[in-house]
Amino acid sequence: MNMSKIAVFIPKVAVVGVLFLTLHATTAIAQVTETFDIISTSGKIIDKRSGQELQIGDKVNLQTELEFNSLHDRAVLLNSNRAKYYLELPRASLVSEQLIVSSSLALTPVRSRPALITGTRGALTIDGLSPQNLRRYFEVDTFTIIGDKFTIPVLNRDRDRFDLLLKYESETSIEEFLSPDFVIYRDKLKFQGRGISECFILLVEGDRSAPVTQLSLFFVEKEQLFAEFDALLNAFSQCKSDNTTRDVLRQYSFDVHGKIDRNSLDAAINEFLGL
Repeated sequence: MNMSKIAVFIPKVAVVGVLFLTLHATTAIAQVTETFDIISTSGKIIDKRSGQELQIGDKVNLQTELEFNSLHDRAVLLNSNRAKYYLELPRASLVSEQLIVSSSLALTPVRSRPALITGTRGALTIDGLSPQNLRRYFEVDTFTIIGDKFTIPVLNRDRDRFDLLLKYESETSIEEFLSPDFVIYRDKLKFQGRGISECFILLVEGDRSAPVTQLSLFFVEKEQLFAEFDALLNAFSQCKSDNTTRDVLRQYSFDVHGKIDRNSLDAAINEFLGL
C-alpha cells in the first residue's frame, strides 16, 4: 500500500473521530441545559442547586445534582420540542442505592408507545376467558390501574369458573394474591413506590393454574393523573376544548403509564374534560 495514502488516511480518520465526539458532547450538553416543564412527580426529588423540591407545573433547568428520597421516585419532564423524559435514578445508582446523582445521568427519553387501548380486538369485555385471551388483554409490558382498585372485564360465567392469581416479590418474601372476583385491590398488595415491577399473572381453574404473562403492575391516583393532564396542556398551551385534546391525553397516558383499560381511561378523560 502507498505510504503517502496511509499518511493522508490517518489524519482524516482522526478528524472524523474528533468531529463525532464534539457533536455528541454538544448534543448531550444541549439536552441537559435546556429548560423542562415538570409534568409529573412521584415521591420527592430535590434540586441540590436551589434546594427546592420538584413540583408539577414548575420549570427546571437541569444543570445540577438531584437528591431522590427513595429508589422509587420519578418525575416526567417535557422539553421545548414536546419530547418526554423520565427523571429517575440510573441502574448503577439503584444497585449501589446512591440517592444523589447528576441530573445528566438521571434523564432518559420516554419511549413512545402505539396509541392502542388494551382489549381483545378492541372488545370492552374479555369473551371466552383463556390464558391466551387474558394475555392479549394485558400484553407483556406495563399495566396501570387508575385509582385503588380495578375489575378486569370478564363475563360472569368465566368469573364463576376461574380465579386470578398474582405472584410477585415484596421486600421480604414472595407474595401471592388470589382474586376470585377478578378485582385487583391496591391495599391488598404489598409494594413500595408506584407498584410492582415484576408481577406474574396466572389463571386458576380448580386446582390447576396456567401462566398468563409477566408485567409491571402500577397504580396512579385519578387526582394525580388530572394534575399531569393540566400540566401537559399548560405546557402545550392547549385548552380542554381543542379537538385534539383527547388524543393528546391518551397518547401521554400510554407513553408514561403504559397500558390502561380502555373504559377506565376514557372515563377518566371524560371526567377531566367535564363531559
